Amino acid sequence: MKIAVYSPNWVGDAALALPFIHKIKSKYPTAKIFVICKEWVSSIYVNNPNVDKLIIIPKEKTDGIFNTLRMGFSLIKEDFEIFYTLTDSLRSSIIMWLSKSKKRVGYNTQGRGIFLTDKIVLPKEKIHRSLKYLRLIGEEQFNKDEKFIFIDNDELIWARKEIDEIGVKSPVALFPFSISSSRTFPEKKILEWVKDSDENYLIFGSSDDRQKASIIANNNDMKITSICGNYSLRKSIILMSLCKYAIAADSGLGHISSIVGVPTISFFGAKRSSITGPIGDNCIIIDKSHRCKPCKKNTCCLISISSDDVNSSIKSLSLDM
Repeated sequence: MKIAVYSPNWVGDAALALPFIHKIKSKYPTAKIFVICKEWVSSIYVNNPNVDKLIIIPKEKTDGIFNTLRMGFSLIKEDFEIFYTLTDSLRSSIIMWLSKSKKRVGYNTQGRGIFLTDKIVLPKEKIHRSLKYLRLIGEEQFNKDEKFIFIDNDELIWARKEIDEIGVKSPVALFPFSISSSRTFPEKKILEWVKDSDENYLIFGSSDDRQKASIIANNNDMKITSICGNYSLRKSIILMSLCKYAIAADSGLGHISSIVGVPTISFFGAKRSSITGPIGDNCIIIDKSHRCKPCKKNTCCLISISSDDVNSSIKSLSLDM
């Protein structure tokens, strides 16, 4: 039997979908599990023993009616018995329908019920994103001790050599940027949080973050090195896995670091942590959402986080010193 899963489109959401992938394989141990995903999230699923095949949608073929039809028809040959969509998009349901999968499962949103055989009612209450995915298969929880992101020995050998080349000893990962500007760390707060630290920091991010990271790294007396835009997401995952701990904005990289087992401090606001908080076991969430009524969104929460909050959280982490 072949089972397909249409992955979430954002890095953080794809990371939160990993327990679902694990549970599907446990539920159907003899089935072949296919993950259909956008190119920019595919690194999360590499080497995963619960995924038998990755079908990657290239960046240039993600939009438009023609690409939707093309993708759907291309999947007919796979003859999927069950097809789950973890996104709420109309496009994913059309692709499932065009694939002629016998059973098509997803939440009944955006008027897409006509394309689904199993229309699941979207929960009225706000629930964590990982649980939202799990409820598609009747599951309510997962074991946080399970391994969800897999890095092989060759990748680790490369990463150790690369960190030596960068010249940063026992680095602390810093993920100050987010897809949303309101969830990005204010520059002045970063310097406040780390000003008395003796740690060596590595700033991770995309090429779009390179200029902002350079300003942070160059305008202070701390040991901060930016590698924004220097590595693919996969290589960034491998490098961060060797970091001492991580300080993260509400971002995909923060989710990943907690899942690969890096002790992580994640900063949240706007009451988002209950819905999209990291799922790693050794993770501390700093969320100041209770301060403002009505909520003034993320920036207010981030500004209110003090260096004492950060330092006490670091002391609470389980670190291998």
